[in-house]
Amino acid sequence: MAEFVDDLQAMLDAADAMLSEGESEQAFVLLDRLVVTYPDSPDVALMLGDAEFDYGNPEAALEEYDRAVEQDPAWSEAYSARANCLVELGRLDEAENDVDQALRIDPRTAQAHYVRAVIKELKGSEGEADQGYKTATSLAPKAFRIPVRVTRRSFDRAVRSAIKLLPQRFKDRMDGVDIYVKDLPEPQDHPDANLSPLIMGAFDGYSLTERMETNPWTQVPPRIYLYQKNIERVCASREDLVREIRVTLLHEVGHFFGLGEEDLERINLK
Repeated sequence: MAEFVDDLQAMLDAADAMLSEGESEQAFVLLDRLVVTYPDSPDVALMLGDAEFDYGNPEAALEEYDRAVEQDPAWSEAYSARANCLVELGRLDEAENDVDQALRIDPRTAQAHYVRAVIKELKGSEGEADQGYKTATSLAPKAFRIPVRVTRRSFDRAVRSAIKLLPQRFKDRMDGVDIYVKDLPEPQDHPDANLSPLIMGAFDGYSLTERMETNPWTQVPPRIYLYQKNIERVCASREDLVREIRVTLLHEVGHFFGLGEEDLERINLK
């Protein structure tokens, strides 16, 4: 039996290494085999959930996290991972319930403290959010970090610098595109889409290729939104912040020019 368990851990380690090296397809093949071989393993369900989440499939990830929680209802990491996924899906109250359960099981679960901080920030409780980030970072400094914070004036200045650095061929065709900076996303920013509350930027309006003079609706000025707190959260320094602002702006400008997600990924704007 010990050998059986050791084999599972070795294969989980192999799958984790594949994911770290960007070999997602091979990792999914191995994980799918493990699901068949170890159908009752919460470790397999959790890693498959993490893989789906990192691959951009939060709905599929949630199914795996549900399975991990069902298989081991006393595992704080499973609740924390599911909470993180629920935040991505905008289901904040459910995420908060999972965080509370994770911390009841183990008050030193770093991810639970971090996800709670994100929820508090999204709900406007900045003091509680800052404390949560500090706690998560103290418990797992290699996994989590305190978000970099700058004033709106500094952030706006970095945005203006990023606009100046846009390729001239982009700037020449961007007359009439409005760029807004907000703390966090709001439903009215993109009324036709169910966007994650964690997005760093959004484009609303018709792309350049859709703006045909024969259709007056396409003449509504396009808008690009940059969300300061979400960008700050993924940065550890001002240098990171400046770089992330530029990447996010380029990404949304790409949408204005009619580029899809696959196009953006191919030219490294995703």
